[in-house]
Amino acid sequence: MRGRDKAELFAGEVRLLRDHLAQKNRQLWIWGDRLLDGKTTGIGMWEASYNNTYRAIDMIPKDVMICDWHYERADKTAVYFAMKGLNVITCPWQNPSAALIQTQDMINFKNQSGKVMKPHFYGMMQTVWSDCGSFLDGFYGKTKDEKAGNNTEWNCFRAMYDKIGQLK
Repeated sequence: MRGRDKAELFAGEVRLLRDHLAQKNRQLWIWGDRLLDGKTTGIGMWEASYNNTYRAIDMIPKDVMICDWHYERADKTAVYFAMKGLNVITCPWQNPSAALIQTQDMINFKNQSGKVMKPHFYGMMQTVWSDCGSFLDGFYGKTKDEKAGNNTEWNCFRAMYDKIGQLK
């Protein structure tokens, strides 16, 4: 693979997986980080591409769902994915204040977009990087994370869920 275009390689793998799942009437969901240009955006190397895979965004099928994760800040990259014709879901983790902004952003993006972009904003999905039992123990108050304080997966989920609940 040496000397090959990294964006073309990445897009090829995405297409391969997407096509396989489509044969089974399933949809591919991927993390969006490798489709963001880290150098242009200034987003860190974990949340964006610094090896040119970001150009694959114009080479992948438009029915791939993008899971747009930003854990420390509420970067507005969901708009970029929607502008590229991709469906996007915003994924917070353990920062309740960022999750509140991301939730309000998703509401605003959906409400303030025209009919072409509006359907691309799918909503929110909590990211959990622990086992289910640990998450539920924290959520139901059976365990505490003194080191993390308020910045836990379960507090993030609770803040996001409460914000969504206010929409009724």
